[in-house]
Amino acid sequence: MTGIRKAHPDEIGKALRIIEEGRAFQLSYGNEQWADGYPSTALIEDDIKKGIGYVLVIDDEIAAYLAIVDHDDSYDAIEGKWLSDGSYIALHRIAFSDSFRGKGLFRILIDETRKLAAERKAASIRIDTDRRNPIMLHLLPKLGFMHTGCILFDGDRKLAYELLIDQCRKQ
Repeated sequence: MTGIRKAHPDEIGKALRIIEEGRAFQLSYGNEQWADGYPSTALIEDDIKKGIGYVLVIDDEIAAYLAIVDHDDSYDAIEGKWLSDGSYIALHRIAFSDSFRGKGLFRILIDETRKLAAERKAASIRIDTDRRNPIMLHLLPKLGFMHTGCILFDGDRKLAYELLIDQCRKQ
């Protein structure tokens, strides 16, 4: 099986290991976005309990963890303008297992998220990233995301991106 699905409570340990691997990877290239302990164990546990914690499964193995929400209060105020005023899903806390890193899984993750967004009749997918994250800054435009402005998250300005679902079908 390849696809995204909600994480199960018994997968918290695996999700936390993937988050730690993602944190170490980010630090290895100078991105300190998660250096302060975000996302915390409690946050990941809460994600899974609330049903917003997801895993990307590749050949029956968990390859990534992420949170998917239908609304993010941080996105209500943007310095700029979202492409869509419609419903959206937002992706947060994306981390890949070291054993899957460098295999083009971000594209698969976005493709799977597009399917979920279409099922939920969302107009778009939104995501934000730190200015110090060159990998995301390279991958997001490459996959069709448009930079729409900046949002504030915990007092820190993040770059905001959006991908319209109608555009997804044309790619």
